[in-house]
Order: sequence, then structure tokens, then C-alpha cells
Amino acid sequence: MMKSKLEGNSRLEQSLKRLEHDLEWEQQRAGLVRNRIGNNIRSIKKRRVASTLLIAIATLLLMTSIPVIVIEKQEVWGKGESSHQAAPNTEKNVDAEGIEFDPIFQVFPMNAEEYIDAIIGEPLITEESIYGAYFYQLGNRSPELLHIQTQENEYSIEQRMEMLLPHKKFPSASYESTEILVGDHRAVLTVSNQEYGGVKLDVVSDKFVYSFITPFQFKDITDKEAEQLKKDIVELAKLLQYK
Repeated sequence: MMKSKLEGNSRLEQSLKRLEHDLEWEQQRAGLVRNRIGNNIRSIKKRRVASTLLIAIATLLLMTSIPVIVIEKQEVWGKGESSHQAAPNTEKNVDAEGIEFDPIFQVFPMNAEEYIDAIIGEPLITEESIYGAYFYQLGNRSPELLHIQTQENEYSIEQRMEMLLPHKKFPSASYESTEILVGDHRAVLTVSNQEYGGVKLDVVSDKFVYSFITPFQFKDITDKEAEQLKKDIVELAKLLQYK
């Protein structure tokens, strides 16, 4: 009887000790979890502060750059206020001595607006003169950029022309390409037959191919405007100093 009571007390004591140990462990684990949560919260706050700071810096940079862009566009528009409703090109006689080219590489005409009524202001030109763009106003529409891209010609002129012109046996049904002369240079004028297409002109020299690309699609312009666009792109091509 006494032995059974002692054994019961011993088991009770062990159970109490285990319960005490479990409670201490749960408190320690709770403390670890609490600390980890605290660390995560502090880390999140730091990242949030950093993100807020980066957003603030980016916003500041954007705000400081916007006035420059607006001013530049206003200057371009200011030059073209007199031709807001651009008259059709009257095929002015081009005086070669009167053309002012970009100062370094002497490729793109700076005063093309004096020869083509729809062009507004001076062109945008890369430092290497491998790309140029002119603000061009078709009719009463808002001005768009007419792009000129330059790439090296790794083939002979004859080979390049063959690549640009339609295949003799299998011509494309979606566009028509015609060989023309731009000054002394052979060129290919490509006109799409699709409403989502437009006009492109490629002028070939010994060293380079100059691609004139317009942003207008036939679905957005009239037939008269399309003819004016083709005419102007060829007239602009005649002003370039090809290398």
C-alpha cells in the first residue's frame, strides 16, 4: 500500500516536471518566434523604406526630365506653327549649295523644312549619324517622326537591289516594290497593298543602305495623303549626302 502510494507520487512528480519543462520550452519557442517575427518586421520596414526612397528618387528624376522634353517639343512645334496646315509640296528647286548638313558626318540635311513643307524643324540625329528622324506633318494631323535608318551594305549594289526587289518568279502579293533613282543612287520604293501597311524607301550606296520608314498606315490616311507621303519621302531622300 505504502509502495503503491510512493510510486504514484513519483509518477506525479515526473509528470509535473515534464509539464514544467514543456512550459519552459514553449515559452522559449514563443520567444524565438517572437524575435523572428520582430526581425522580419524590421527587415520589411527597412525594405519598405528603401523602396520608398527609390520611388522618390525615380519620381524626382522623372519630374526634372519632363520639362526638358516638353520644352524641346514646344520648340519644334513653334518652328512649325506657320505650317500647321501643311500645304502640298510644290517641288521647290533644290539648291545643293543651300543645303545645310549635320556638322560632323555631313549626311542629314538640317534645313529640309526649307524644301519640304510638311517637315517641321531640325532633325534628331545620333552622334554617329546612323539614324535620323524628322517631324513630319501629313495634312492637318499631329506631327509624327519620319525615320531614317542606316546599315552597312555588305554586298554589291546589284546584289542588294536583287534582295530588295520582288522575287521574279514569286513576287509578294502584299506589297509592290519599284526601282527608282534618287539622284545618282538606285533605290527601291515599297508600297503595301494592305490597309495596315505603309510606305518605305531604301536607297543603296556602295557602303550603306538608307531606309526611310514612315509611321503612317494606309487605313488612317486618304489616297491623296498617301500620294503626298510617297512624293515627300522621295524628295527628302534627294536631300541626303550619301556615303
